Amino acid sequence: MAGGISHRGDASSVGAAALVPAFSIEHAATRLLALLFAVVARVRALRLSTVLVMLGACSLSACSVFQTPAPIVEHSYIPGPSETESTEPEEPAPVVAAPEPASAAKPAPAPKPKRRVVKPKPPEPVVTPPPEPPEPPPPPQIISTRLMQHDQLHGVLDAEVQRPDGKVVGRAVDLYVDTSSRPKLLMVNLSGFLGIGDRKVNFPWTAFRFTPNSKTAPITFLPPPPPAKGKPAADAVPKPQPINEAPANFVQLVDSTVTQKNGARIGRVVDVLVDSQAQPQALVVDLSSSLAGEKRHVAANWGDLHVVSRNKQLALQMDFNDAQLKAAPTYAPEQPIKIVSPAVPAPASSAAASGGASGGANGAANGAAAAGAGTSGGTTASGSVAAQTPSSGARPAR
Repeated sequence: MAGGISHRGDASSVGAAALVPAFSIEHAATRLLALLFAVVARVRALRLSTVLVMLGACSLSACSVFQTPAPIVEHSYIPGPSETESTEPEEPAPVVAAPEPASAAKPAPAPKPKRRVVKPKPPEPVVTPPPEPPEPPPPPQIISTRLMQHDQLHGVLDAEVQRPDGKVVGRAVDLYVDTSSRPKLLMVNLSGFLGIGDRKVNFPWTAFRFTPNSKTAPITFLPPPPPAKGKPAADAVPKPQPINEAPANFVQLVDSTVTQKNGARIGRVVDVLVDSQAQPQALVVDLSSSLAGEKRHVAANWGDLHVVSRNKQLALQMDFNDAQLKAAPTYAPEQPIKIVSPAVPAPASSAAASGGASGGANGAANGAAAAGAGTSGGTTASGSVAAQTPSSGARPAR
């Protein structure tokens, strides 16, 4: 056993173990000498290089021969009972941390964070937006309208004609105008008995009174007033004239064709609207190009009507162009009457100078025209009349 106190009987084994090395050395020396003699005997017969090789081998083998193995000594120790009881538990030896090798490289210190340098952005150049283009001026007014009610105007075509006592004597069927567009004759279809004996005759325009809002016949035939004292007596009742005896310088309106300045067709007259002062205010013109097409009627201002001569014939002409006719409101018997006129643009040189004064002057002129025509307040008269140019298309007077 290892540790403790050895016993007495172990002394003999220690002495015997001490004699073993001495005997081994003598035996080894004897073998070495014998080997040397044998080597010397052979060296003579061998070359020098071979001798050197052999000497090196012998030296290596001699090292292993001369090394003596260390003796193995066994010790045993048996502790007594008293030692066993008094023995205290040994404290565990402190663990000594192995020192780090000096050659170990120390870790490099962490690099310091670089400070971020923020460069200020250069100010962006101020971009001035391009100036907005000025708003386009409003489109020029191509037409003007005035509003009237049906109780202010009444159509001539097919209107009943009565005597002062209220008896209906016929119906108005047409109107004649002279070259100045003034009404001169009214064609009346005098009714017979059960339709037998009807005949068309012309009466002077001044022989009638018009009542548009009347619940009875809107046209009344009036005899001339009695003559004043000292003056010759006139005919008590105007005599009717046959339609074929109408003057040559008179033009019929109903079913006549109306044209533009350039001779283009506008439409045909289907009615004439007259106020309570026996003044025509509008022509109802059918703009449809054919009888089978859709009907579209327009109430054209009476002041824009002109009687012109073309190819030695009298014709009706108005100052409208295609765009103005397309923009004109439609006439309908159940709606308020919108009488349309072509707008006359003001000259460019005088428009800026006149400004709002022109509007006031036009309003005053329109108001005076409306008052002269006998219309009620609240309506606006139409624009001026353009120069007359020849045209054709109206049927001649019969």
